[in-house]
Order: sequence, then structure tokens, then C-alpha cells
Amino acid sequence: MDSLRERRLASLDVKRIQSLTDAVFAIVITILSLSLVVPANENDEGLRRFLWDQILPKLFIFFLGFIIVGAYWVDTHYNHHHILKVDKMSIWLNIFFLMFICLIPFSSGFLANYLYSSISVIIYSINLIIVSSWHLAMLIYSWKRKFIHPHIDKKLYRNMILRIVLPIAVYLMIIPVSLLRTPWVVYLFLLPLFFQIFFGRSKKEVG
Repeated sequence: MDSLRERRLASLDVKRIQSLTDAVFAIVITILSLSLVVPANENDEGLRRFLWDQILPKLFIFFLGFIIVGAYWVDTHYNHHHILKVDKMSIWLNIFFLMFICLIPFSSGFLANYLYSSISVIIYSINLIIVSSWHLAMLIYSWKRKFIHPHIDKKLYRNMILRIVLPIAVYLMIIPVSLLRTPWVVYLFLLPLFFQIFFGRSKKEVG
């Protein structure tokens, strides 16, 4: 009876973390669109200039932020799917992870308004590095505490780790590159998405 009760409590805790995480991600994705504002009372020439100078770059940053946040949600969804139980520490690791997820609309808006500034690029990079670091800490802690389903072996675990570590390496690389004030540096944020979206998952892992 005690063993059954413990399993039920563990299952409840995991579901509550999943619910909170899903709610936070939904709000963050919605907030990302708030920086897309069109001025009123502009003539055709003013609208064309505003569209080219403001809206199109901000749309790019919006789509970039949306996909980045979506990639984080997908990975946390997979990770939570394989977590059998949690404790107080893993809950707090998730809370700090979500705290910096909530900062992405701020750093994304900063980047959208100062697209060619090294400061905005660095702030965006640091935000994503911190988010990924908490994400990594959650995964490592769950693995060490044996909270992850037994069918996740060491090979699959390393695969999950690489999908977090490789983007961190790219974000770290972006920081010194941004100091060169190259206008194309912002496109480097697309590179980590390759690892997060296309870095293969086996059927055993997603099942």
C-alpha cells in the first residue's frame, strides 16, 4: 500500500509540473507577438518604410523566438514524458528554468528593437544560455536520481544531453562574433535549431 501511494504521489507531482510548464510556455509564446505594433495615421510611403525598416525585422525575430521557445517546449515535453517521479529539488530546477523562459519575450523584444546592436545580441544569447543550462541541470539531476524511465539508456541519455549542449556552444560562440558588429550575426541563432529540431531521436526514445 505504501509503495502504491508513493507512486500515485509521484505521478501527481509530474503532472502538475507538466501543467505549469505548458501554461508558462503558452503565455510566453503569446507575449512574443506583442512587439508587433503598426503605427496609426501613416501614409502609403510611411507604411512602406515602416514595413521594411521595422515590421519585417521584428517579424523575423518573432518567428525566431517562437521556434526557439517551441523547441524548448518540445524537449521539455519529451523529458517530462520519460520522468517517472520528481522531488523538491527537481521541482525548483523546473521553476528556475521557467523563470528564464519568461525572460525570452524581453530579450527577444530588445533584439527586435536593436537588431544590429551587439548588446542586444549578447543579452539574447545569455538568456538562451541560462535557459539551456537550467534545462541541462534538470535532465542531469533526473538521470542521477534515477527518476527517468529505465528504457532511456546511456546512449539515449547522451543524445538528449547533446541536443542541449550543442546549442549552448553556439550561443557562446555568438557572443564574441557579435562584438565584430556583423549584421548577419543574428542569423546564427538559427543554427542551434538544427540540433534541437533535426538532431535525431530514436523510436525507442519517443515511444
